[in-house]
Amino acid sequence: MRTTPFEDSEVFEATQAIFNNNAFVKGMQQYLPVELVNYFLKIKDEVHSIYDFQSKLTAPFLLAIQRSSMASRTITGIQNLNGRHLFICNHRDIVLDPCFVNMAFYENGIETCEVAIGSNLAKHQVTDYIFKLNRSFIVHREGNPRELYQHSMNLSNYIKDLISNDKASVWLAQREGRAKDGNDSTQQGLIKMLSMAKSDHLIDHFQSLNIIPITITYEFDPCDILKTQEFIEKQHNPNYKKTFQQDVQNMLLGIQGNKGRTHFHFDTVLNDKLEALKAIKKPKDQLIAITNLLDKVIQQNFQLHEINYVAHDILADSATYAAHYSTADFEKYQAIFNEKLSVFNENDYENAKQYLLGIYANPVKNKFDK
Repeated sequence: MRTTPFEDSEVFEATQAIFNNNAFVKGMQQYLPVELVNYFLKIKDEVHSIYDFQSKLTAPFLLAIQRSSMASRTITGIQNLNGRHLFICNHRDIVLDPCFVNMAFYENGIETCEVAIGSNLAKHQVTDYIFKLNRSFIVHREGNPRELYQHSMNLSNYIKDLISNDKASVWLAQREGRAKDGNDSTQQGLIKMLSMAKSDHLIDHFQSLNIIPITITYEFDPCDILKTQEFIEKQHNPNYKKTFQQDVQNMLLGIQGNKGRTHFHFDTVLNDKLEALKAIKKPKDQLIAITNLLDKVIQQNFQLHEINYVAHDILADSATYAAHYSTADFEKYQAIFNEKLSVFNENDYENAKQYLLGIYANPVKNKFDK
């Protein structure tokens, strides 16, 4: 399977293939405004490059999603960008996280970056093509230990080559899969993978990647109940795995559902903070320190809202953060949580409550309790 983004010379044919898929067109007609669908069908023959696809198709789609599912979208720190970067980002939505990061670049006249996506999301030709037309490359998640090691080595070298040779910036989620429980934590294996391409001192290698952490905040998680149901399913069956159709359901709900106020924060390049880690002697300990550093930066930049503080205080049976919400806020969100939890039976209720409210409470703990 082709793993890298499409080249401009391949864009027209790939775009035509997408729109020649009747199921895809019917899906658009079902979920998108008729004016937008008609525009897509009219403009598709004018798409001959990646820039064309992202500016003429992706950007209008994202603006429609913004109008229908976001109360606001704000961006800070984008002025910190200079040259090629590895953007390591918290991961809350399967599709929208990297799309709106690239949208911020497009709106500010900055070249969009290449995006790492899991192979589980590229099993259907249409989704595979759409991702690759949006500059995505595939991260293999299947294979025996030797194959997975080689995939990791290839990925590490690919990212290093893009940045070091001034080819493109890269977006990478801080973990495989979304932060389903609200804990934005970096996977140790991700940092180990990035280290595999080093040809010099470990910290020098990470500095050469010009890492910028990105923190994305969605006030509301449209998939909160699906995530909670999945958690309960796994408690009953540890081997439970979502099907591709369930992944699509999550994608659609994440795209369409109410996200409230949203914020995208680009931090500064990590190089000065990484310099201090050179005092650590063991490479293994340095990798742990890099992971912890990313966690701290990403979690501190998360924008908390009333629902986060309410969820925290309900779970803690306290009024610790009462200054951040009104009595009306508390009652409103308590009623919303109770309604969501009403689908669970008595045996699962308490676990579901801890998990669902934790999605909103954990960012408070991560920001203030560490």
